[in-house]
Amino acid sequence: MSKVLVLKSSILAGYSQSGQLTDYFIEQWREKHVADEITVRDLAANPVPVLDGELVGAMRPGDAPLTPRQQDALALSDELIAELKAHDVIVIAAPMYNFNIPTQLKNYFDLIARAGITFRYTEK
Repeated sequence: MSKVLVLKSSILAGYSQSGQLTDYFIEQWREKHVADEITVRDLAANPVPVLDGELVGAMRPGDAPLTPRQQDALALSDELIAELKAHDVIVIAAPMYNFNIPTQLKNYFDLIARAGITFRYTEK
């Protein structure tokens, strides 16, 4: 049994081509992998916070106490990372707006990109 995480990020809801394609993928996957667990995270319907100076401060180790907003963002970041690590297959539905990915998806990437946790800086 596999665990599949589907990240949806279209702001167009039912009019979204990527959303329709993702729904079709889920339907087909379920037919072929009946025992698999599928988790859908809709980043447009449930957006994560925008990374700003205050939230960057929460992601860096330090002695300063965290504000309630920083604590909430750090807890959400931990939750998203745990969710990501708990799944075997990751499906990213990424429509293109103005030649780029949606802001909602970028905000998600910003919260899961944590030095020493999801990536490391190296000399190379």
